[in-house]
Amino acid sequence: MKSKPPLFVILEDHPEVAQNNYLFLQKLEPEAICEMAQTHTEVLERLLLETPDLVIIDLLFGTATGEQSAQASLVLLQQIFQDYPMLNILIYTSEYGYLKPLIKSIGRHQGGFVVVSKLERRKAFLEGVRHALDGKLEIPRELRYDIDLDEREMQVLMLLCRESLTDKAIAMRLNLSLKTIQNCVQRLKAKLSIDYLDENDTSTRVALCMEAVRRKLIVL
Repeated sequence: MKSKPPLFVILEDHPEVAQNNYLFLQKLEPEAICEMAQTHTEVLERLLLETPDLVIIDLLFGTATGEQSAQASLVLLQQIFQDYPMLNILIYTSEYGYLKPLIKSIGRHQGGFVVVSKLERRKAFLEGVRHALDGKLEIPRELRYDIDLDEREMQVLMLLCRESLTDKAIAMRLNLSLKTIQNCVQRLKAKLSIDYLDENDTSTRVALCMEAVRRKLIVL
């Protein structure tokens, strides 16, 4: 039986940017269905019909006065966090500072959440899409200071640091899939700003535990 093609929704008020995103997404997933939305209401209406595999959101939209505003996009994100906690999201913007008021909600979101700057090359955009689809959390380091760990992340952190368990052993202990635990460890590294370290030079699991102790998240 042929699998269903992935569905991507692109929220962008500049048609040429939306078209470029569409073309790059088709390079990544030739069978993908890509739908364009020029308003935040269109996205919410689409979500009521079917949950896409990924929503790509530009934060800044033009207003009636000719200025750029992130308010409507932030309201949309709040609605998504409330009603679609597993939705994969990619934020495509060069003004990610507007996300600061939502940082706690971002930390609790269970789907992929990746921020990619428009100043980066298109390779970074496609990599961000892949990571969002994988359920990863990737946000700029400047946004991470007030981010919280959820209950599952704390459980995994305890087992990783206090008992030195492998991902596979943690998955068996918590009766969860290995993929779920691997994603959880990745999100822990992102939330504690360990993910930028070069794994060829540093044991990121050791660094993760040291940072958790430093922040008094756990006591060894």
